[in-house]
Amino acid sequence: MPIDPNSCPGVCNRRYREAVNAYDLAVDQHVAAMQEWLALPGDDRGPRPEPPELPSTPFTVGAPIWDPGCSRLIRGALAELDDTAALLAAAVDGHRGAALAGPNGATAPDHKTIVDTLDEVFGFLVEVEDQWRQARGYRPRPHRARGAHARAVCVGWLLDQLDDILLHQGSVEFGLGVLRWQRRLRAMSKSDPASRRSPIRCPRCRERQVSRRDDGYYECLCGRLLNEAEHDREYAEQADEHDHQQQEVGAS
Repeated sequence: MPIDPNSCPGVCNRRYREAVNAYDLAVDQHVAAMQEWLALPGDDRGPRPEPPELPSTPFTVGAPIWDPGCSRLIRGALAELDDTAALLAAAVDGHRGAALAGPNGATAPDHKTIVDTLDEVFGFLVEVEDQWRQARGYRPRPHRARGAHARAVCVGWLLDQLDDILLHQGSVEFGLGVLRWQRRLRAMSKSDPASRRSPIRCPRCRERQVSRRDDGYYECLCGRLLNEAEHDREYAEQADEHDHQQQEVGAS
């Protein structure tokens, strides 16, 4: 069963995609069960295997590609890439090496791994900038030596262009790539308190005291636990609520 091409490719439709994938797996299993059932002599056949039910999980339609909540997640993740990369670069420079020491004796990433990762991040970002400049007929990207300044300039340029980029069909891999890099850099700097703290209000106590744990879950001081999908949905919903409130204030 194909994923609906009008569905947002972001985290808002994770349950929908999981439901479609589960249905496809169930169909394959049903086909195998039917073959086994048909291979049996008629008298030895039990009940005919029942086909799986079509998934009923609703999905969010893109506008036109991304849901507004997912667009905000991508914007936040892109801005965060430069901040987290700067944290990792500072560790390499020796300014804050202790910030990357993992909890409970966990091994921190070595300097070569950090340098190689930051180089990969920069390559990912400038490739997107080059592609978008070419697609829009802009002048080629000015030459910049690799480093913190060049990365910050590239991220700033992409943030300025992001609204238009996310309207383009080719933005799917870019958006998902930004979110993957956000998770990867967060994992490398996971012991830093600033990178562990979440901006959302806890859905139970409504306080801003949610932090990311080392196992990828988010936990509030009140004890409420959220997985990554639940956390990202809360982020998108609370961002929508904030925007709605701002619009009401502006209209009053």
